Amino acid sequence: MVPGQNDVTVQKDLTLSGERRDPRHDSAQTSASVLTTVRPPAYGRGLLVSVIGAAIVFALSIFASGGKESFTGIPMTQTTGALYWGLTVLAIIAIGFGAQYAEGIAARVAASLGQDVRGITVPAAWAVPAASMATALLLVATYHNRVMLVAGPAIAFLGVAGGLFARDLMEDVLEGTERTAALIHTVVIHAIAFLGLSAVYMNRMTGWYGGPIAFLLTAVLVFEHLDRTDLAMQTRVLYSLLSGGVMTVALLALSWWPTYGWTGGGALLLVFFVLVSMCTARGARNSLRERDLIEFAAVFVGGMLVLAITV
Repeated sequence: MVPGQNDVTVQKDLTLSGERRDPRHDSAQTSASVLTTVRPPAYGRGLLVSVIGAAIVFALSIFASGGKESFTGIPMTQTTGALYWGLTVLAIIAIGFGAQYAEGIAARVAASLGQDVRGITVPAAWAVPAASMATALLLVATYHNRVMLVAGPAIAFLGVAGGLFARDLMEDVLEGTERTAALIHTVVIHAIAFLGLSAVYMNRMTGWYGGPIAFLLTAVLVFEHLDRTDLAMQTRVLYSLLSGGVMTVALLALSWWPTYGWTGGGALLLVFFVLVSMCTARGARNSLRERDLIEFAAVFVGGMLVLAITV
């Protein structure tokens, strides 16, 4: 036998038997295995929370649409009372807690399998689901008709599921997937902001009632949106509170504009967009450029002109 032939034969046998593989292939296969193992539970729990939220909204929609209507001056209180709003608060808290618990379990499973998990100092997964539930139930109480038996649960389901799904995808190692998730996340947040702020505006409540709702809704959604930035937690909280305060002032100022509900909601959405954009730009570059301010002002003024013309 030729010297070394035995070693060559052994190497060929190992290669053919599959025991010698490309290390990059092993790494990719391991990553895929980890993602496959982690994500189905995350999706499943998020879907379960979304379904429960939609079911709760459906039940409360029946409650609101079947109530005896009385004139109160505020549409969302015409068929609802203390029981409805007490259940609404409990539902918002329950879905927010469920969403945060679902993400926490998924993160622990991912960490146990060796996947990199972003460090989180203050939980934020509850924000969009809680805001979605609040928005759906505000609209249900405002319209209290049969259409909301379908629209209300749909808003709750899409808001909760979309928010959790986007957050999960943003942990993906693929750059394209992360960009798609960021887009979904942004669209869901702005859609919930538009619907929720429109509901507040349409009820024409006094500042003592409408102001706190607009403040909380804006602050919660801005806090969630800034979760993608590198801002310190104290700064995120400060920006969220300031944004809520500005939105409250905008709501009070807009109450002097005699327009329709959805148009007013569009104006408040423009304010929300500018606030989120400024906070995000500040977080990305640690400063606001003059060009940024000009762009944000142009978008706001242009949008308000369009709304004013179409009134």
